[in-house]
Parts: sequence; C-alpha cells; structure tokens
Amino acid sequence: MNSDRLHRLGSEEIRSGEAVTTRRVARALHAGGPEVIEVAEEELAPLKSGEALVRVEAVGLNHVESLVRSGTYPIRFPFPYGVGVEGAGVVLAVGPEVTLPVGTRVCWTGVPGSCATAVIAQAAMLVPLPDPLTFEDGASLAHAGLTAGGLARHWPLSEGSAAVVWGAAGAVGRLLVATLAERGVEVIGIASGGERLEAVRAAGAALAVDRSAEDVQAAVRAFTGGRGAAAVFDPVGTETYKLSLSLLARRGCLINYGQLSGDLPSVDMKELMTAGSVFVTKYGPGGVEGPSDMAGLIAEAVKLAAKRPLTSGVAGRFALDRAADAYRALDSGAHGKVLVIPGGTAL
Repeated sequence: MNSDRLHRLGSEEIRSGEAVTTRRVARALHAGGPEVIEVAEEELAPLKSGEALVRVEAVGLNHVESLVRSGTYPIRFPFPYGVGVEGAGVVLAVGPEVTLPVGTRVCWTGVPGSCATAVIAQAAMLVPLPDPLTFEDGASLAHAGLTAGGLARHWPLSEGSAAVVWGAAGAVGRLLVATLAERGVEVIGIASGGERLEAVRAAGAALAVDRSAEDVQAAVRAFTGGRGAAAVFDPVGTETYKLSLSLLARRGCLINYGQLSGDLPSVDMKELMTAGSVFVTKYGPGGVEGPSDMAGLIAEAVKLAAKRPLTSGVAGRFALDRAADAYRALDSGAHGKVLVIPGGTAL
C-alpha cells in the first residue's frame, strides 16, 4: 500500500497520508451578499464508508452560488453553511470501501463547503486530475464540465447535424463546443471579439460568429444551407430567446440553461408551431443522476481539456481570508474564472 500510514477509528480502518482534524472554511451566516461570508475554524467529522478527506489547493467560484446565498434560487441550504462547491486538491485519507489511492490529485463539484482548507467528499464524486492539468485547471473545469456534458446529451444530435452554442467562449461554452465537436456535431459558436472567436475555433467549432459585428441569423442560415440548427444552447435568456427560436430547423430544440439577461418569457405554444414545430426545454440539476454520473461527465471534460486549451482563463486569485472579496469579483461580472487559493499564493 506504499508508505500510507494506517489509522483506526473505532473498528473502521482509515488509510491516511496526513493527519488533519480541523479545517478553515468560508461560511455564509445568513441570506445576503458577499458581506455575509466569514472564515471560521471547525472540527472535521470522522470519515465514513465511501468518503475521502481532501486537502483543497484551489476553489472555483460559480454564479449559481451567489443566487443560492441570496436566497433567490430554488435550491437552498440552511444557514450558516460552508460556501463553495467546486475545487481541486490532493486526497489525504480515505474511509472504508474506498479504492482511490491516498495522494491522488483530484477535482470535483457539488460538494458544499469546498471553499476551505480541506473537505470531506464522497469518493465517487472525485475525478482524478492528469498531470498535464493544474489544480487551477481542475477547479475551473469541474462545474463547467458537468454542465457541458449534461447539456450535450440533453437532446439527441446525430453526427453531421448542426448546433448553435451561445456564449461559446465562456467556461461552459468552450467545453460544450468541444464535447459536441468530438461527437461529430457541426458546432456554430457565438461570441464577441477576436481573441474570444479564436478560442471558440480552437475548442472545435466549425464556425465562429461574432455577435457584435455579424448578423447571427444570416450566418447560421447560410452555414446550414437555410435549414437552421437542430439545437440551440442558450444561457442568456430573455435577450436572445426569439432570435434563438429563429435559428432552429424544423423540430429543433432550444435548450436554455441560464438567465444572464433575465428569466425566459412565458412560452407561447403558437409561436413554437410557427417557428417549425420546435421544442423549448430548461436544463438544470435534474439532468444529472447521482455521484457516479457527475464524475463521469467531469471525467469526459478533463480528458478533453488534457488534449486542447479549454479553460477560459483566471480573472482573479484570492486567499481564503478574502473569500468575500472573491465573491464580489464574481458578482461584478469578471471575465474568466475567480479562484480561491486556501493555502497558496493569492491576492
């Protein structure tokens, strides 16, 4: 078993490479903005069967966390709770029934309280991080990869069919473009600006459209020979809803997975009929079935990212004590991933 030490907790065997009994964690005390976040020290619970203790090296922040903290999101946690759900780090110890070796570099999402020096997670949710990728890469890929993987299978797309991806230069967008392209889908990526369009092409898009300078509808229709796309993936919401409908081929599907410009309007069934008997669906957490499914989708994203550049860059790195400032940067609309580095170099 290499040099791992053996520890016993009651009658259960715990494999451990480093003794850690407490952690520092950023917590939201009550509903509100970043000002409700404080950092505190707390005891770590004993490992149960199927669990692993991980030293957190990098934490990735996501916009949905601000919605949860504000109390406006359907999914809610009882206050106070540990913030952060996504990260990357090193396995320090594992409980019974866990085969993951101590010392494995891993990434994850969906683990509340990840904005901390250490976290206890179901081992089934931890995805090994290959050497070409850094901890920052892992903390930038996991949540976006889970979303992109779930979206890519949400509507059946055959090889050679066309799909439109709004926000294609963003974290989810790049991974979604790459995932669809890997499956033979002709991806039309929509973004703004030269460098972002280059990133969309590098991710595997067959066509990159500059929404700030081009007629998106004309570009999509021209590329598809006038037919339109079999699917449109849209995180924007109100601002792009009608345009997205116009980009669809007959019996195509608009998959909304965000509301950056506001919630979608009430669906007019006649409008769907006249657009070509199209479909509209809302993608959310229900698109994933349990820890092993989550890990499989993240692993697919990690595999793709090891082959080509798919992360959207880092907008800022913050020490754990400045977790509230990190969430302020996130809420300000920073371009790129906002990271918290619990024990390393950060602002």
